Amino acid sequence: MSDPLLEVRDLRTWFFRRDGLSRAVDGVSFDVAEGETVGIVGESGCGKSVTALSLLGLHPSPPGRVMEGSSVRLRGEELVGADPSRLREIRGRDVGMIFQEPAAALDPVRPVRVQVAEALVVHGRGSWRAALPRSDELLAEVGLGDVARVGRAYPHQLSGGMCQRAMIAMAVACEPALLIADEPTTALDATVQGQILDLLGGLRARRRMSMLLITHDLGVVAEMCDRVLVMYAGRIVETGTVDQLLDDPRHPYTVGLLDSLPDAGHAGGRLRPIGGSVPPSTAWPTGCRFRDRCPHAMPRCRSEPDLAVPGEGRHVRCWLAETPSGGAGA
Repeated sequence: MSDPLLEVRDLRTWFFRRDGLSRAVDGVSFDVAEGETVGIVGESGCGKSVTALSLLGLHPSPPGRVMEGSSVRLRGEELVGADPSRLREIRGRDVGMIFQEPAAALDPVRPVRVQVAEALVVHGRGSWRAALPRSDELLAEVGLGDVARVGRAYPHQLSGGMCQRAMIAMAVACEPALLIADEPTTALDATVQGQILDLLGGLRARRRMSMLLITHDLGVVAEMCDRVLVMYAGRIVETGTVDQLLDDPRHPYTVGLLDSLPDAGHAGGRLRPIGGSVPPSTAWPTGCRFRDRCPHAMPRCRSEPDLAVPGEGRHVRCWLAETPSGGAGA
């Protein structure tokens, strides 16, 4: 088996704030293989976006710091502690990034075609004279019609969906091996969400990219991903293929996420939300971090559960995973 494209080991990104130490990402490990789409799913505040930003050193620093012992390797090259100039080379060229708020991420005082062209020029993919026509081709590829007009528009003159398409054009301009998409459909209406997901799926297939997709939407995971990492309170609590997690969830938190989804086949039925909320990252509970919200909590949960391996390709951070019944979803 070939080495993974991306290897993340014991990633810890902590924020040293006046109100206390925030352990936003606290020991996260996973791989992304060549051509694979991996989803990270969980509630707001669980550490998904900080994980994504930390991979490329884009987390707020200070007060954030990737702690000693963390490792992020891209094709075997260590990125944690890498020279800032080297990270700038990798961002956009080897790894593309789609941010949550495209209108905020785009430069408000430059036309979008210029911003896409700049990604090419900065990474040595041609002069401005060559990059500007190529940027128009990229804007057309992501589904922006009337490129002559749209390309010369400023972000505030475009809709949210159009800004997101322009951001995607920038992210894939240099043919990156890995695309990180952080909540790419946030704040878009349902129709536009579907269009953006179809666009990303098509780009991934045509360009044979790997993708790391950050989302809170299990429907997006089901449509887009090969494997899923369920994240809670700064840690990964369950991993598996999409079919494994959707058909046979093993961690009580994963079960709760699925139970809280509307069921199209039972209109008018009551939702079953997870009680409580994600605790603050300055005060993670001891032991299992989900225990105060878990319907299966037991005295043993006051000690830290291992990331147990109950079956082929599965990892579950729960004491129930060691029982013969196989977990909370059994």
